[in-house]
This record gives sequence, structure tokens and C-alpha cells, in this order.
Amino acid sequence: MRTLVQVIIFLLFISTSLNCSSGWTIGGYKLTPEDTNTVFIEIVAHDSSMHWYAGKIFHGENYCTLHNTWEKVRIK
Repeated sequence: MRTLVQVIIFLLFISTSLNCSSGWTIGGYKLTPEDTNTVFIEIVAHDSSMHWYAGKIFHGENYCTLHNTWEKVRIK
């Protein structure tokens, strides 16, 4: 029982010293909402323009992250 109390106190000390409540940090670098791990699907249109879509591409309206707008996509 004494060992369990010591482990709990140790874990509480570690969790408070890491300061997790203020956000994530990696190697002293604070992560922001812009630091995401989103994978984009890159499409080159028939006019050689590049488009980036997140997730699945649907026939119809898709959000292009590169151009920051909704675009109509026709899948052939």
C-alpha cells in the first residue's frame, strides 16, 4: 500500500511539472492549431492548376484548402 501511495505522488508530481494544461510542447516548441497532420489529396486540373482536398473527394462541391474556397468537382 505504501508503494502505491508513493507511485501516485510521483505521478502527480510529474503531471504537474509537465504543465499539460497549457498545451502541447515538443522539444520546447509549442504546438498551435495550425500545426496539424492533415493529409491532402493533390489534384492537377486539366488547365494545370493545383488543388488540395482533405479527406475524400466527392462528385460535386469540395473544399479546396489551397484556394480557400468551395469548388465544383466532376469525377470522370
